[in-house]
Amino acid sequence: MTRAGYAPAEQTNLPKAHVFAFAESIAKQLGFGPGDDIQALVERLGGKVSIQDTLTEDPARSGSLFVESPTKFTIIVPTHTGQLRDRFTIAHELGHFMLHYMWRRHHGAQIEGPMMALRKGSDRIEWEANWFAAAFLMPSSEFSEEYLRCDRNIAAVAAAFGVSIAAADVRARQLGLA
Repeated sequence: MTRAGYAPAEQTNLPKAHVFAFAESIAKQLGFGPGDDIQALVERLGGKVSIQDTLTEDPARSGSLFVESPTKFTIIVPTHTGQLRDRFTIAHELGHFMLHYMWRRHHGAQIEGPMMALRKGSDRIEWEANWFAAAFLMPSSEFSEEYLRCDRNIAAVAAAFGVSIAAADVRARQLGLA
């Protein structure tokens, strides 16, 4: 245990394609579509988004998740980032919640007490949360349709999904569109 009794999140080791499918399935189950309000969704699930000055308080908490129970969790977003980045960060932390807490519990993991996921580099657990966020915010079929409808204009596609151009570009490459 670290940080006031919170156990660190553990990776699932699911293949990327499975994480993508899981994220899209969760979005559908929750009625979340491209461009929808992700903060409202977090609140509907029992979570809250806390905006904190992580640069002066604790840089390790920049983009963090603290889970008390399946219906009580906090996502920390830094004050120094913009709306598009925050949207992806919230989806990323929601990925930690869904994959590294809910999915693991559902599949027999013994998660006792609270769990946390702190931003700490680029390891497998962070990749899984990024894969989740990309597919959750930019589902493959909708993204592909929009990409073609916008005549491959990545800035227009990014605007349609409420993500950064960089995030949309990565998703286009993941889907073999670019």
